[in-house]
Amino acid sequence: MSATLEFREIPGFADALRREASVRREAWAHSHTQICGVRVRVLTLRDVVILEELQNGFFCPWRFDTDEEYLSHCAQLVWWLSDLPKPPIYSRSIFHPWVAGRQRQLLSYLARHPKRLAEETNKFLRDSFMDAPKGSGSQGTAVAAMPAYIADTLAAGGFKISVDEMLDMPIARLWQLVRLSTRRIYGTPLTNESDKLATDFLAGANQRN
Repeated sequence: MSATLEFREIPGFADALRREASVRREAWAHSHTQICGVRVRVLTLRDVVILEELQNGFFCPWRFDTDEEYLSHCAQLVWWLSDLPKPPIYSRSIFHPWVAGRQRQLLSYLARHPKRLAEETNKFLRDSFMDAPKGSGSQGTAVAAMPAYIADTLAAGGFKISVDEMLDMPIARLWQLVRLSTRRIYGTPLTNESDKLATDFLAGANQRN
């Protein structure tokens, strides 16, 4: 007796695996990237804390009511991560008007490329937070700020990293270490975006059978 096994390719699964592997490798290789043609540094935990204080809608509870509002927060993110000098708050330096002028030039340039700005900002954030804790994985933040929770998780997982090193580490790299730590501590499974593609496909196949 012989049996023939039928194999089905899950649409998009192989591409998702390649993308996940690429994002994780690049987190260890690069300190800068580009958004809408503008050179920006990769996101760090310190940037996340500052952007939350600046009320950037991607890092604090915010509802974007218009496309223009969404794009303005994209532009603020690009400006903050760009190489342009940032004026200190309440500065009376004679260089402040020059700094503000450079900022206006950048924002004017970004305003002329709204679709590209939105798409590339979305991809930048999606890649940066691909391995971020999901759901109950961040229960420690109820009693401490997120950086303190992450520092505690890394220490419990056996990683010897100073607070400043943690704050200035590319966040896509940091999330990988947090995932490994939570697996050591809690036995948390290392789920990926590709897992959702696989489970959705199998669920659909079971419904059809």
